Amino acid sequence: MKATGHMKATGHMKATGNTGFIARDDQRRLLRVSGTDATNFLQSLITANVETLPDDTVRASALLTPQGRVLVDFLISRTDDGFMIECDAEQVDELYTRLRRYRLRRPVDLTHETGLSVWIIWGGNDPPDNLLPAEAMRDTRHPDLGWRLLAPVGASANAPGSDAEPTSLDMWHAVRIGAAVPQGPVDLTPERALMLEAGLDRLGAVDFEKGCYVGQEVTARTHYRGLVKRRLAPFILADATATTGAAITDDGKPLGTVLSTSSTSNIGTGSICLAAMKLSDLHRLHAGDATAQIDGAPATLSLPDWMLPLPQLARTDSA
Repeated sequence: MKATGHMKATGHMKATGNTGFIARDDQRRLLRVSGTDATNFLQSLITANVETLPDDTVRASALLTPQGRVLVDFLISRTDDGFMIECDAEQVDELYTRLRRYRLRRPVDLTHETGLSVWIIWGGNDPPDNLLPAEAMRDTRHPDLGWRLLAPVGASANAPGSDAEPTSLDMWHAVRIGAAVPQGPVDLTPERALMLEAGLDRLGAVDFEKGCYVGQEVTARTHYRGLVKRRLAPFILADATATTGAAITDDGKPLGTVLSTSSTSNIGTGSICLAAMKLSDLHRLHAGDATAQIDGAPATLSLPDWMLPLPQLARTDSA
């Protein structure tokens, strides 16, 4: 099904000639969920609403622990016979095992889809028909993330049917991080990360009206009581490279930890990173009452529009 909408170029990257960019994501793997009970099966397990999932989009979702912690985050889309789940390569076996454990004797088939690879198309403006193949699906997490396309393994950059300019996957990750979109176990530590602290509720990964799913009680309570104490946010380093695990500090005082990073020619000699910190410290940085350094280099907070205004501090939180 043809994807519709407009692709907005970001400040970190802009395609020339209005062609956009395309890159294959070899860090992702696919699971196919099919069978007569596939919809009910997933609806009762994962955070997103699969009953309302359009045919031409991918939607963020996650499988949680009963305590509401993220086990595996993923993207989900419709197929002719059910759903396709796309997740980080190092987590696909864990997700497959967990889903099989919940399946029991339900008429649901779970298979590793090894014949398809994931491609991403992004960065153009008002894309022409030859930029977006008919099978392209809109990434609904953020407008800047473009479209995702499943093509046969081994396809070249022009084989998926797009005239977009081939480029490195790191360029797309710079856009993702700049949009404050977490993805994979580096940003969402398994069995530790909370959906709302990662902002996944604002990115369409959680439906608070669809009913029960694993971890629903804790997630809903955190949402309705305003108990979010931490948040993820992007930082730009003008002339340095951020490394995963590095500390973010303010005059030597720890503020947070660097998660995923990207360094491309589109950010000059610097880099961009996603970082986790207390919401109270994020408020101070946003207000200009604190400054951030990463490994001694100045780091600039760069909040996307969707994160503003920042959530109010939880009653139990303190600066």
